[in-house]
Amino acid sequence: MAENLKTIIIGLGNPILCDDSVGPKAARLIRERLNNDVSPERGCVSVSEVYAGGIRLLDKISGYDRAIIIDSIVTGEAPGTVYRLTPESLPQTRNCGSSHDMTFPMALSMGKMLGMSLPSDIQIWAIEAKDVNSFGEELSGEVEGALPNVINDVLTTIKRLSV
Repeated sequence: MAENLKTIIIGLGNPILCDDSVGPKAARLIRERLNNDVSPERGCVSVSEVYAGGIRLLDKISGYDRAIIIDSIVTGEAPGTVYRLTPESLPQTRNCGSSHDMTFPMALSMGKMLGMSLPSDIQIWAIEAKDVNSFGEELSGEVEGALPNVINDVLTTIKRLSV
C-alpha cells in the first residue's frame, strides 16, 4: 500500500462570474462527497475554494505533498472540453487577472527559489469556459455537463493514488 500523502484539492475561480465559478463549485461538491467517505485516505485530503491565483495560491498549497487544482480555462476550444494539465503544460495566458500578480508557473518558480515547501505533484483539471465575463452564479450548459466527470475523475485519482 502506498503511503497516504497530504493532498489538497483546490477549486479556483470567481464564484460570481458564470463559468469561472466552476472551480469553487467543484470543490464544494467534492467536499460533500468526501464528507460521506469513511475510507482511510479521507483524512489526508483537504478541500479548499480559492478565489485568487498566482502568488496567492502558493500559500494554499505550501506544506502539501500533492495539489489538485480545478479551474476554468479559455483556449478557444469547445466549451466543456476537459484538460488534464501540469504547471509546465499550462497554455500561456495573456493576463493574470491582475497587473499586480503573476501566472501560476511563474509563482511556482518563485516559490521554489524562496525555498517554500511546495507539492512535488501538481495536477490541474481545467474545463473550457463559455463565459467568464458575465456576472452570475450559473454555469453554462456545456461546463455544467462536464463537471460530474471532472469530480468523478478527481475522486478516482485520489483513491488510486492512495492505494
